[in-house]
Amino acid sequence: MTMQELRNTLSDFPVKTRLKLTGTIVVARDIAHAKMLEKIESGEGLPQYAKDHIIYYAGPAKTPEGYASGSFGPTTAGRMDAYVDKFMEAGGSFVTLAKGNRSRAVTKACKKHGGFYLGSIGGPAAILAKNCIKKVEVLDNEEDGMEAVWKIDVENFPAFIVVDDKGDDFFKEWLG
Repeated sequence: MTMQELRNTLSDFPVKTRLKLTGTIVVARDIAHAKMLEKIESGEGLPQYAKDHIIYYAGPAKTPEGYASGSFGPTTAGRMDAYVDKFMEAGGSFVTLAKGNRSRAVTKACKKHGGFYLGSIGGPAAILAKNCIKKVEVLDNEEDGMEAVWKIDVENFPAFIVVDDKGDDFFKEWLG
């Protein structure tokens, strides 16, 4: 499924909708986001992987023998809020996945650019890794260790729509 097809599909559902994600997801945290912003600002643009895939804010733990992945839980989304509008303007990061609420600026960016923020649950990270992550590999910035950009293949990875392309926000609705 292309990113545009994914966005079209997500647009048919309201916030709070539970999802099971299957396919390739790109994992990037703080340092990776800073490096992608440098690429935009230098005129190089966003890497294609940031345009083609969901961006999961997470970091891997050591992989136990016999497993595809160690614990791979989401990090707090708000740390990447400053990047969202700029990345969407550059043609990427249209669907992000993490835990916690987002700033009003992210909700506005999602409405403006047709983006989505999907929520994940942090507590069962080891179970998610064991049951849902089928393959893990470094995609970019290998020198940054757990802060590298990772590519994971997932199957039935649970998530839900927190912010949609219409500017609806689960936390705003839930908190009143």
